[in-house]
Amino acid sequence: MATFDVIPDILEVTLRDGSYLIDFQFTAEDTATIAAALESIGFRWIEVGHGLGLNASQAGKGLAAATDEEYMEAAAQALKHAKWGMFFIPGIGREEDIRLAARYGMSFLRIGTNVTEATQAEPYIALAKELGLIVSYNAMKSYAVSPAEFGNVVLQVNKWGADIACLVDSAGSMDPDSVAAYLRAAKAESPSPLGYHGHDNLSLAMANTLRAIEEGAVLVDSSLQGMGRSAGNTVTEVLVAILQRRGALAHIDLKAAMDVGQGLIQPLLGKRGIDPMAVTGGLAKFHSSFTGKVQGYARKHDIDVRDLIVRLCQEDQVSAPDELLERLSHELAALKMPRVLSIPAFRVETGKDKTSAEALDILLKELRARAVKAGKFSALNVVTAEKTLADFLVSGNIHSTQSHVVGSLSLSSREHLTTVLLAVEGRVDVVLLDVDRKPFGPTNAAETAGAILKKTALLTYLDSRVWVEAVEDQVVRLLHEVLNDSEIVIAGDHPRSCFLALRFAERGARVTVLRDPGRPPAVTPIDGMRTLSLEGEELKLSYMKGDAGCAFDALSKANAVVVWPDGEPWFNQRFAERLSSKIYVLDAGIGTILPDGIAEAQRRGCLLLRVNIWPALTGTLSAAHDSLMKTSEALGWEVLDGVPVVAGGAMGQSGDVIVDSVHHPTRVIGVCDGHGGVRFRFGDEDTERVRRVQAEINRRLVAPQFAGTSAS
Repeated sequence: MATFDVIPDILEVTLRDGSYLIDFQFTAEDTATIAAALESIGFRWIEVGHGLGLNASQAGKGLAAATDEEYMEAAAQALKHAKWGMFFIPGIGREEDIRLAARYGMSFLRIGTNVTEATQAEPYIALAKELGLIVSYNAMKSYAVSPAEFGNVVLQVNKWGADIACLVDSAGSMDPDSVAAYLRAAKAESPSPLGYHGHDNLSLAMANTLRAIEEGAVLVDSSLQGMGRSAGNTVTEVLVAILQRRGALAHIDLKAAMDVGQGLIQPLLGKRGIDPMAVTGGLAKFHSSFTGKVQGYARKHDIDVRDLIVRLCQEDQVSAPDELLERLSHELAALKMPRVLSIPAFRVETGKDKTSAEALDILLKELRARAVKAGKFSALNVVTAEKTLADFLVSGNIHSTQSHVVGSLSLSSREHLTTVLLAVEGRVDVVLLDVDRKPFGPTNAAETAGAILKKTALLTYLDSRVWVEAVEDQVVRLLHEVLNDSEIVIAGDHPRSCFLALRFAERGARVTVLRDPGRPPAVTPIDGMRTLSLEGEELKLSYMKGDAGCAFDALSKANAVVVWPDGEPWFNQRFAERLSSKIYVLDAGIGTILPDGIAEAQRRGCLLLRVNIWPALTGTLSAAHDSLMKTSEALGWEVLDGVPVVAGGAMGQSGDVIVDSVHHPTRVIGVCDGHGGVRFRFGDEDTERVRRVQAEINRRLVAPQFAGTSAS
């Protein structure tokens, strides 16, 4: 039988039970990083892997971000001292999964069955013991039997060789007295060490865990921030704080546990989670009204505010005198106590070169993992390349916005597009497809994508327009939004340069476009562009040969220079010598400034930049996706409680009520005037119709399961 060196001890289940909350999207890298952090904090038992255990992904129980073997490799690489293990459910897991885990040096296996089906565990307990693993039997849904029957189950699994039997409150339905009854019954029947795993559905997980410890449980489960299935688990940070106050688990670094919980786990929980300051306050008996004052002293002396709170409350739990805070701050600063836990970086991957298909598969997995953990949409940008590619090219860059996690790839043929779309279908929320007409690239790209994508939303855009917007936005931000009478030179007459020049000029800038000095004279495109503007002839636009004297004069006066030639690069040292220091020089075409031009511009103190297309691209994505959702969710005509309503721009008849969404309304906006306008002042008849609609909306908001049914 296994021995437990520390009693009671914690089995930290964030990386296993916590994975339910993010659709099993802890990656191998997440696992290595968080597991290493948990070990550094002092935890001796760490569970990893899919929430439903070994082979769950392959068995169709939810596709995890990594394979079982990748989780094993990550844990084995990261952990040097702590015991690590995985979950196993007979009928989902297989014997070969246990053997594989043993080869990776796994310490323990937790075999779970419904308490009424314990006999299913017997052969797997025997195999795990044969392989040298510590075995826990987890009696899932323990409440489905009486305490006496639970005791008999514990006796049986102990005879089969299980090292510990765990009472599992799968539904979070138990209270402390029932936990005590089950554990007492088990102790009366068997010498087996006992554990406890609870959930917080009735806000009793902590109370139940503490009662389990009082009743002799040697190993109890908890997770950082309480991250776990359903209502979550016992909160690790709080449990450690309580047990340390009782004199147990002194080897665990509570502050580090709070830091890791707040830094690595809380961002996955939205607005949920545990505030480390709240835990510290409860531990130290600190009144939160003094928080701002104490934080000020901590910042002033560069110390951890939690250390100061604890020391303060050791001397004064009623007030927070300035002289006391000053003295304690000096004392703590002199101790030079470490403030941040150091966690090694991990990247679990093979060293072999990847094919385009393999790189795409890796990207799609990472997009989904990041998006699910952040509560965002996953999106893949598919852009047509400027030249022929032998295969599609996957970018290593992933960009995150407030609403989307976005990856990107380039391609140049319909065959590439079809291959990519078939691989992507159903694995990202959105495909953002470039439908620019370029010399290279698939024709009828939108039609091809529309025929393939059924589960993934399709959005289209014009890459050339987004590129112009990206350059404009970047220059505008760099010049702090004020372009009136600023001098901007566009070195190059790329077709997009003319659009860019017009946009800068409409903002009030003096814009000079330089054409390639090696090309023959051309008809100026500026005059044609003026006709597209409401300001026309008022725009300050010039067009000239790049090596003309007035061109060099314009370069010397420029506040910003955008290099964007139509063809081979020509902006070299000769042109860079005319630039003033500290001006911005933007390589809009990527690779369009010659090396000697770059060197000279840097020597002169210019600030060189590549165009950053991501803000404009993701802005286009967000706007298009929002428009799609508004069209599908908001737009339309409906009847609520007998009253016609419209939403999303749909025009109604006079008296129809306008709401914010036809499918999921939350408020009334106004009443149609019958001519496409809105009435915000209502007569008696309008008022009654609005009242009925708002009452129906309120009914749906508090009882969404009845939305679409008539009020009784």
